[in-house]
Amino acid sequence: MTLSQIQTFIVVSQTLNFTLAAQELGITQPAISTQIQLLEDELKTKLFNRVGRRVYLSQSGLLFLEHARQVLEKVAATTDAVTRFRPVTKTDPLNLGIGFGTGFKDDGPFLNYLRGTYKNATVQSHQALDTDLVRGLEDRSIDIALTQIPDESTHLDEWADKFELTPVIKTNILVVAAPHAVAQNWRRDPRILQEYPLVLPARQTFFRDYIDGVLTRLSLKVNVSLETQEATLIRKVLLSGMGIGILPASSIREELDRGILTGLSVPEFSSGSILGILTRKDDISVIPSPIQLGVRIFTSGWVRLSPGLS
Repeated sequence: MTLSQIQTFIVVSQTLNFTLAAQELGITQPAISTQIQLLEDELKTKLFNRVGRRVYLSQSGLLFLEHARQVLEKVAATTDAVTRFRPVTKTDPLNLGIGFGTGFKDDGPFLNYLRGTYKNATVQSHQALDTDLVRGLEDRSIDIALTQIPDESTHLDEWADKFELTPVIKTNILVVAAPHAVAQNWRRDPRILQEYPLVLPARQTFFRDYIDGVLTRLSLKVNVSLETQEATLIRKVLLSGMGIGILPASSIREELDRGILTGLSVPEFSSGSILGILTRKDDISVIPSPIQLGVRIFTSGWVRLSPGLS
């Protein structure tokens, strides 16, 4: 099906006469007949009922006419948007805010893809607490925030009017430890969290807020030996056997696969988690922008997010 065939069909439906349609389009009547025949063959239905020298729309033709007009209107709008669009020739730095457990370690590959479209683009990335990421989005010092957001996060409703959440990776939440540290006592029971020092993400992160909510609901009295935004430090402490943690599985996939960390899916922590992107809703429009491309780079898998903690 071509735009030429659709245009021909619409003109015939207006004139109800192949000769008049040919005159209006500036082509021969056999060409009109051929285009309509090809269209009917593709749709496997008759679009016109032919009575003598005149033609009338069939029921299928009436239905197709409605959609055909929408197609041409969409093409016209698209053509207008593209012809009026003026490409960005100079861009401000694209500011990435990186939260807990993202696996984002190097903005070099990200920048390479961004410059494939915006050759003058620059990227600035920094790690921050999630409360600071939200503040940065609000004051426009951050354009894209990448972080872990549990499905049961109490913050989701707060952002509904301000931010767009775009999922990158869906994962489950695990209680995690080094095998040698818990070999005699490893069980799917939240009370195990009271028996070992806990190594947790820093406060003011969505992931920590979720953990604290579950611990409070279960009335568990735990010993938090370390809380930090430095995920590499959490990894080192867990590998040394000096405590247990609660982490998104995607952030320690490599360690789990190698068997140097072990994870339990405890029912009380059954909420999944999304490695997600937060952007301002007013930045997501029909006009291409570095922010839109940045979101696509993450969600398309063009940039590999390392399975190790970050």
